[in-house]
Amino acid sequence: MRPSRGLPLGIRVALYTIVLGLFLSGAPRVSYAQAPSELPKSWNDSVARLADEVAAAMSPTVVKLDVENISSLDVSSAGAIEAAVRVQLQRHSFSFAAEDSAAAQSVARLQLSLSESAAEYVWVVQIINDQSDGAVAPVMIVAAPKADFADAAAGARTLSLEKRFVCKQAERFLDFALWKDATSGEVTLLVLGTNRLTTYKPAGSQWQLSRTSPIPQAAPPSRDPQGTINLAEGKITVKGFACVGDPDLGEGVRCSASKPIRSLGGPRIDIPGFPNSLGTDVKGSCRGDFVFLFTAEGDRTQSDSIRGRLTKGIPLPLVPSGNSLEFDGPVMALHPDPADGSARAVVHNLKTGEYEAYIVTATCGN
Repeated sequence: MRPSRGLPLGIRVALYTIVLGLFLSGAPRVSYAQAPSELPKSWNDSVARLADEVAAAMSPTVVKLDVENISSLDVSSAGAIEAAVRVQLQRHSFSFAAEDSAAAQSVARLQLSLSESAAEYVWVVQIINDQSDGAVAPVMIVAAPKADFADAAAGARTLSLEKRFVCKQAERFLDFALWKDATSGEVTLLVLGTNRLTTYKPAGSQWQLSRTSPIPQAAPPSRDPQGTINLAEGKITVKGFACVGDPDLGEGVRCSASKPIRSLGGPRIDIPGFPNSLGTDVKGSCRGDFVFLFTAEGDRTQSDSIRGRLTKGIPLPLVPSGNSLEFDGPVMALHPDPADGSARAVVHNLKTGEYEAYIVTATCGN
């Protein structure tokens, strides 16, 4: 299992959704039903026909949708097709079981396969359930012209992710930040460990130790420590303690015990396919779509990646977009940086055994 961040991803997305909902309350609501507009009309028509055939073959119920892409379509296009299929099935009163729920093990399963012929993409849905009575599972097949793919790709919104290496060390750390003095312009590197905040000053192409400020330890210490640096508010948080600058984070900190975070009310938002992924929203948008970053689904013994995903609003169909960033080990923490719309990633490099800091930026392009 992956380490969790300060708040579970489901709660963070729920909070983000609530805030976004308030922001959009005075404007026409952007809903899940708008997802199919990202596809060419002929593709939308094929998706709608596929959903019609599923609705004719079975009564509306809770289902689990599995997707297999064996065509030349990229991950982003396959994700858009999956989102469109979900929308069309919802219009026929179907609903979806959360991937990690007990219900997902017993509901009817729809297998969506994306394949192709020389001239067309071929999309197949097979209804898979208990076939002990010997009945043949219904199969629905539609085609979508390949000629429309170029037009769809030309107008697609694409994220371009870049990573910038900042530093590395043998000891595990929870977060880092680059703080720039408004007067001198000097940059200070802050590294938040499990029991101290360390500051470094630039020395040529290296970082030179400047100060170490101890942080009290919760009793008993956490087996999965969590911590963040908030430059905008001039404070850091480590599980059990909150620290503020004295007078700023670059000159030492004062810490006091913090109250535990209370459980937040409101409906939980499940993100299908990402039960073990770390994720964060990123400030800014890509042609009206909100931007999220997600890691892969591996554990702490595997290499990892970060991929961008786009969503129009509420609810959240997250469509993969653009390139992925590869790392030589698991991403241990992923923190948003509201100041410049980037994210901070802490990676445990399995080849060297060291912990590395990266700044990840997402740029919207064509």
